[in-house]
Amino acid sequence: MKVEEIKSVVDDIPMMTVEQAQKITSFIRSKNLKNLLELGFYHGVSSCYLAGALDEMKDGHLTTIDLKNAKNREPNIEELLKKLGLSSYVTIYYEPTSYNWRLMKLMEEHSQPIFDFCYIDGGHDWYNTGFAFLLVDKLLKPGGWVLFDDLYWTYATSEGLKNTPMVKRMPSEERETPQVKKVFDLLVKTHHKYHNFIEEGNWAYTQKKKSFWDRFLTR
Repeated sequence: MKVEEIKSVVDDIPMMTVEQAQKITSFIRSKNLKNLLELGFYHGVSSCYLAGALDEMKDGHLTTIDLKNAKNREPNIEELLKKLGLSSYVTIYYEPTSYNWRLMKLMEEHSQPIFDFCYIDGGHDWYNTGFAFLLVDKLLKPGGWVLFDDLYWTYATSEGLKNTPMVKRMPSEERETPQVKKVFDLLVKTHHKYHNFIEEGNWAYTQKKKSFWDRFLTR
């Protein structure tokens, strides 16, 4: 399903813009990425665009994870996917505490990596995003890609969070530091299994290296 068709349904619903949708879906199609993982979906707009890319390829599946309260959003992910006819491409998990718990369960269920691509758009802090990257690495196939959103996001500039008691109690350094950028610089770029580090505005990509045997087996 084309980006423009999806836009006609999800336009004005946060969070992914149509420009971002065009970039991410083009990336997925150009690299033939079919087993997708998404951490954080909010209303499900990004999920619809990802599922739309799979629909264009007529193959693949998206696993997407967010907190239980996402089910109460209006509209929610299930309503949007159903309206677009894309529900069959997506498995949705609602978690009480964190997407990291579901990642643990996926690791228990699968002895081998299962995903080609992961879009990390939740947590946005050192603790959640840093640990998520470690867990995603266990589930990501060699040659797979990770895309981090909100590279320069901070608690101090978040309209929805900056005045909450939780954020006000934080040390100023934690409020004002772009924590996803710290994860990318200190954990991702220094990881021996990753290369092809790309930063584009508020997004950052990296690719998991293939070993000699991986390259041999995928010829």
